[in-house]
Amino acid sequence: MLPLRTLQKLSSRFHSTIATSSIDAREVAKFGDLSGEWADELGSFHALHSLNRIRVPWIVDNVKQGEKTSKRLVDVGSGGGLLSIPLARSGFDVTGIDATKQAVDAARLSLQSAPLQRSRIAERLRFEHTSVENFCQKPENKSAYDGVVASEIIEHVADLPGFIGSLAELARPGAPIFITTINRTWASKVAAIWLAENILKIVPSGVHDWEKFITPVELTAHLENAGCRVAAIHGLMFHPIGNHWTWIESTQCNYALLAVKK
Repeated sequence: MLPLRTLQKLSSRFHSTIATSSIDAREVAKFGDLSGEWADELGSFHALHSLNRIRVPWIVDNVKQGEKTSKRLVDVGSGGGLLSIPLARSGFDVTGIDATKQAVDAARLSLQSAPLQRSRIAERLRFEHTSVENFCQKPENKSAYDGVVASEIIEHVADLPGFIGSLAELARPGAPIFITTINRTWASKVAAIWLAENILKIVPSGVHDWEKFITPVELTAHLENAGCRVAAIHGLMFHPIGNHWTWIESTQCNYALLAVKK
């Protein structure tokens, strides 16, 4: 048996790690249960699949083209690779990280598909089961990425300031950070939860917690505190009939934010 003092030290380290992690165990379990549906374009994540039609070009257009032929992106909260794979198809070298092991397993399995193997896109993709905090502590990842993506994830984390700080640490100076999320308004409570989850069944019931939604003003403050400058904020609207998204001026519900690491 270990001495009491040693046990106390180990316990202290364990609780310290948990306290500084942005991982929400309930969210991890929730998405673990849905891990088998990531690749189904008509299933629970169909709205995210259709979101790719505008968020992928948005990311591509805003990652600066320079002397390097291949740009390195990190997709934080990559789930089953729903966004990482299209980004790799666009020519990027993509690392996807996620705290849900089942989702990462599903993403890795997708790399074995015949289309990805034939096109050699899988060579530009890797998936890692980890937290963003642990990932950015590795020296090779600090200020290493030409673009950082956190799409539809910040509304599921436990420590938002810490999470945003870790995103900033991954970006090289001058690199863009892409965030899509949901505003905390009465409009989003009606549209993103009551209507989307309970009436239209666009997303699984209970997948969102309205109190964890964040306003553009709050998100901007966190990014500025992390050494970033917000360059643009755009509203997003989902159209259930036709399963497509459009850019709009209003940010009362879904919105996309582009920041730049100073």
